[in-house]
Amino acid sequence: MSSAIGIGLVGCGTVGAGVVNLLIEQADMYTQRTGKTLELRKVICRAEDVGEATAQVPADALVHDLDEFFATEGMDIIIELAGGTGFAKTVVERALANGQHVVTANKALLAAHGPELFKLARDNNASIGFEASCAGGIPIITAMQHNLTSNRITAMYGIMNGTCNYILTQMTGQGQAYADALADAQELGYAEADPTLDVTGGDTMHKLVILASMAFAQQVREADVPASGIDTLDLADITYGDEMGYAIKLLATAELTDHGLALSVSPCFIDKHEPLANVSGSFNAISVYGHAVGHTMYYGRGAGRMPTAAAVMGDVLNIATDAYTTLYKNLNLWADQQPAATPIDPAQLTSRYYLRVNAVDKPGVVGQFSKILGDEGISIAAVSQHESEEGQHVPVVIITHAASTGAVQQAAKKIAALDAIEGDPVMLRIIDMPEG
Repeated sequence: MSSAIGIGLVGCGTVGAGVVNLLIEQADMYTQRTGKTLELRKVICRAEDVGEATAQVPADALVHDLDEFFATEGMDIIIELAGGTGFAKTVVERALANGQHVVTANKALLAAHGPELFKLARDNNASIGFEASCAGGIPIITAMQHNLTSNRITAMYGIMNGTCNYILTQMTGQGQAYADALADAQELGYAEADPTLDVTGGDTMHKLVILASMAFAQQVREADVPASGIDTLDLADITYGDEMGYAIKLLATAELTDHGLALSVSPCFIDKHEPLANVSGSFNAISVYGHAVGHTMYYGRGAGRMPTAAAVMGDVLNIATDAYTTLYKNLNLWADQQPAATPIDPAQLTSRYYLRVNAVDKPGVVGQFSKILGDEGISIAAVSQHESEEGQHVPVVIITHAASTGAVQQAAKKIAALDAIEGDPVMLRIIDMPEG
């Protein structure tokens, strides 16, 4: 690349405004570090984003037409921050076909179309920087691309959605109901007006698709990852889990088993003494286990204007110095270069489980649970029941020893059919972290 690096920016919302801020206010530092001048040549944004977000953008650099944007000469790097998988896909494909490098924070786009976009980039001698797509300012992609490449990754567990982690922190620490905690998250700007993608686990699933593809050298697709969220969690279960020494987290999990790759996104209990259990508020953290390095953990701001903008600009600088382009060309780590993933049937996963059953408090009922669980090959590790009046429905919490998910699901179904049971049992996985 020449000593002047031309940049085109697509999307000037929250993160885009942060990128513009860094480009302008840190220009001297970036030049000193790279020996090159980063020049913002053109910005395309929606009309509604014109205002504070674009206040630092020169008037002649601001456009609203995509053809006019791409007609601008000397744009070496296109930063895509529009979001979504429609317009953004058009932008990225067009840039890569032109041989322009792309930097994106778009996890939905890469989860849905990563393999074909990576191939398009390689075919046109371009590259894609995507550090900001997973966990905001946490340099997890960089870790995967560098030192962790010497390891065979055996497991990964991540808190990858700040909205959900804030809500769960409020429910656990303040005793707030889900709806109240969500309302607070929206007021603070942690949650969107429509939080569906976050709270149902979809956003976390997109990130796991990207990270698992890199970590396990398998082409993971969205359909490979069963996902559930926190929107159906009951505060009572968080309280009972807390009493038994567990914290609740929305976890992305990827584990290499003898039968294949076990992938999931779901609310899980973790022992309170584990580092991940103590990640609170809007922070994110990812634990990665390698066969040689053991346990490594990456912690920081998982979202927000400036942390995400910093990750975007880190990719820009690495492309400007050819560090990333060389890595992209020579490292066989990208999804299009990997075989299709071999995810296991979720029913085959072996784990401990938390079961809560609303049962009539009368003699013999717990014995019925024990028999059903035993018939399915499930051993009980602990049982907890709060004091109640005989004949009333009372929550009974059962902690199992390790058993297959399918067996626990079958047992829960049989328990739900008992006359003494009210409603369906609640079933939550308990994560036992590997040694390392």
